[in-house]
Amino acid sequence: MGSLTVNKIDRLFWMGRYAERVNTTLRFMMNYYDKLIDDVQMPHADVCERLAIPDVYSSDADFSRKFIFDGTNPDSLAVAADRMLGNGMTLRETIGTDTLSYLQMAVNELGHAEKSSAPMVVLQHVMDYIMAFRGNFDDRIIDESTRNIIKCGFNVEKLSLCLRLGYPDSQCATEIGKLLSRLRNTPVRTRSAAFASLLKYADISDAGGKLPEDRSDLITAAEEIIDV
Repeated sequence: MGSLTVNKIDRLFWMGRYAERVNTTLRFMMNYYDKLIDDVQMPHADVCERLAIPDVYSSDADFSRKFIFDGTNPDSLAVAADRMLGNGMTLRETIGTDTLSYLQMAVNELGHAEKSSAPMVVLQHVMDYIMAFRGNFDDRIIDESTRNIIKCGFNVEKLSLCLRLGYPDSQCATEIGKLLSRLRNTPVRTRSAAFASLLKYADISDAGGKLPEDRSDLITAAEEIIDV
């Protein structure tokens, strides 16, 4: 791992996780918001249960706003974005100022969206900047281990959210395959039991199989597979 300390590995991994949490969850919330406008029932309590967060919201509309923007709510995307940027700030010398700037712009746009009369339009910019961050660090960071640790954070968070939010089995299996492939090429410590649990379902799309109806064990395996 060269000059990468345990603390730096942890921050790289969680920077990736928080970035993917903001990106993937915003995409989900934009769909949720559209359904809310169209008066399609989609109870926020069910979303909270899937994400394993407390239901502290008075209504679906309250959830659609506070879950994204409330900086006093530890489960909000605003807090996740701040943690993403906070990790990035401590890694400035590792990821570079140009790469870090995309995280700052994503956080800035999140603040602008909160004040906008059309927040979902501005939130698209947040996702655009996170995607630009991904492309920039892939191009600018020379050390492959550093890039792969960040990507492991992306992969773990994407898989966890896909499993929690009820994404199709085939998509979850694809995300499992991406994560396991990344881990095989990244010198991070993994937990063998979690790796084995996910490996059983990596190729179910090719075999015409399905994930277990209760995905809780797979969620636990995804969350615990990397020992950081």
